[in-house]
This record gives sequence, structure tokens and C-alpha cells, in this order.
Amino acid sequence: MVKNMGLQAEGAGGEPSGTVKELSKYVPEARRKPGELGIAAITFLLGALGYYFALDMTSGEYSSPSVFPKLASIVIMACSAFNFFKAVRREKPEASLTLTGYLLPMDVVVVLVLLVAYCFILPRLHFVASSYAFMVIGMVYLQRGKNIIRALLISAVSLAVLVAVFRYLFLVILP
Repeated sequence: MVKNMGLQAEGAGGEPSGTVKELSKYVPEARRKPGELGIAAITFLLGALGYYFALDMTSGEYSSPSVFPKLASIVIMACSAFNFFKAVRREKPEASLTLTGYLLPMDVVVVLVLLVAYCFILPRLHFVASSYAFMVIGMVYLQRGKNIIRALLISAVSLAVLVAVFRYLFLVILP
């Protein structure tokens, strides 16, 4: 009898807990995304370039200033090689999805426009007002108009922490 009562209780999403949840968003995609191979190759080359530049800092000791840049470059190259070979095993991307359409969806374009507007408004409204407006408008847009009060509060608290840390702790003069 306890099992039957558990099936009829509601889950976290408001649906009965006895129903099967959609788990397809957790399954890796069978097709690779446009540009996935290219970005993995470029990242590998950037890691190799970083390693090459780190060779100039070497003194032959383990406490050399080049140890961390070399280690970071090796990690970058290893991760990008892993991603490259993982992407090679997947099917080719669909022809209907272009690289530009994948890299610049509407949300990215809107946030870029907001960033440009923020750059123009910053000298006129100064840091606090323009940053608060940018954060609130960005949050409200990305949440599709939901939770406006929460966006107002989170933006205010975040901005207060930023101002406290940079203005009063690090003594940075904000624009």
C-alpha cells in the first residue's frame, strides 16, 4: 500500500512521480555539431603554441616559472585531442544547420546587443546604474519575462557585492 501512495505523489516538476521523465537531454547526441572538429583543432594548436612560448621561460628546474604554463598547455592539448577524437566518431552534422546559425542563436545576438548598449551607456549613467540595468534586462530576457522580482533582487545583491569588493576592498575606482 505504501508503494501505491508513492506513485501518486507529485515529483519535483509537479508531475506524478510514477511517470517516466524525459531523459533524452542527458544522452549524448549522435551527430556532432557544426564546427566541433574545427574548434577542437584550433584549441589544440593554441595549447601547442602556449607550450612553445612556455619553453622560453624554462630554466631546467621543477620550480621554473614555465612549469604551470607548460602544465596548462598540456591539459588544453589533451582535452582538445579527446574532444576531437570523440567528435570524429559521431555522425556528420545535418546540412540544414549552418555554423553561423549554431554559433549565433537569437539569445547570443541579443546579449551581444545588450553588451554594446552597455558600453555606450556606461560613461553616461556610470557603473552602478548601467550595470544594474544591464543585469536586470539580460536576466529578464533570458528567463523569458519570468521571475522579474528575482532578477531585480539578484542583480541588486550581485552589484552590491561587486561594488563592495572592488571599490572598498581592492580600492578600484569604478567608471
